[in-house]
Parts: sequence; C-alpha cells; structure tokens
Amino acid sequence: MKKTLFIMGHPHPENSLSNRLITDEMRKVEGVSVRVLAETLMKGEFDVAEEQKAIIESDVIVLQFPFYWFSTPSTLQKWFEDVLLYGFAYGTGGDRLRGKKLLVSVTVGGSEKDYESEGQNYLTVLLQPLRALAEFTGLETMEDVISWGMTYIPGVSGDKDEITAKALAQAATLKERLAAL
Repeated sequence: MKKTLFIMGHPHPENSLSNRLITDEMRKVEGVSVRVLAETLMKGEFDVAEEQKAIIESDVIVLQFPFYWFSTPSTLQKWFEDVLLYGFAYGTGGDRLRGKKLLVSVTVGGSEKDYESEGQNYLTVLLQPLRALAEFTGLETMEDVISWGMTYIPGVSGDKDEITAKALAQAATLKERLAAL
C-alpha cells in the first residue's frame, strides 16, 4: 500500500459518530497517517510547515468530511487556504501535490434521493470544487466514497447501530481502495 495521509475535516469530531468511527478504523491501517484538523489547529492556525511535510511524505491524500451546507466544513476549507500555498501546491515551483492521488470520502446526512433532481445527483456537482482543486494542483482523483443517511443525534435522529454499520462499511471501502493501489 502507498503511504497515505488521511485528513479528517469534521470541525467537531467528538460530535460525529460516523466520522469518528471511520477515522478510528483508518488509524489501524499500516501506512496511513491520520490528521484530525480540529486537533491540529493551534489557536486557530495550522502549523503550515508540519501540514506541508505530511503532504510531501504521502502518495495518497484522503479527505474525510461530513457534507456541510452543500460544501466542505470550514475547518477543511481553512486547511486548503492555509496549507496549499503558492509555490507549494501551485504556481512557480508549486508542484508538491503533482502525481499524488486524492480520494474524497464524504458522509452525508440526507438520503441519496435528497440530492437528486431530474435524474441527476447534485452531490456530484457540489463536489466539483474538489475536482477543480485536484486539477489545479496536479492531484489525480480517485472515485469518491460516499455514505448517505449518516445523521445520528442521540434521542433525536438516526439509528446508532445503522449509522455504525454504514461507517464501518465506508471505512472498509476506503481500506480496499487503498490496498488496491
């Protein structure tokens, strides 16, 4: 398996059953380095040199996040803005991501049907900014891994056992994809 950087972008991982479970499963995989962005923020800032070093040392980058308000969470967006700098990720000398693989792994609270209109899945359209980021920086995209109906709020919404099973299945799919590289 190639050396993998697994980036978990949930801003409140303690509140996410599914993203926490997926992340815990990935910690068990040899060759996978896990970074939980909410934990790496120091006084609202990332250690850019450390984050860039982690990227340089990897062959594959997995972005794990919940789909928030039709986009990536602000924590992950901040990481893009702070870490993927000119001269590093793009522009003159900015080729450090070129040739690495990108695997997007998303948990979605709604159902797949919630994102369909006239036979089109709008999540594909809504994830286009990540495809553009990949193309702009030279990352090679892999097929996304998406789990639907992942909302679990104790006593309010979702079935814990069902969400747990879906999260473990998503982690298993990620492991299979990475093992196949």
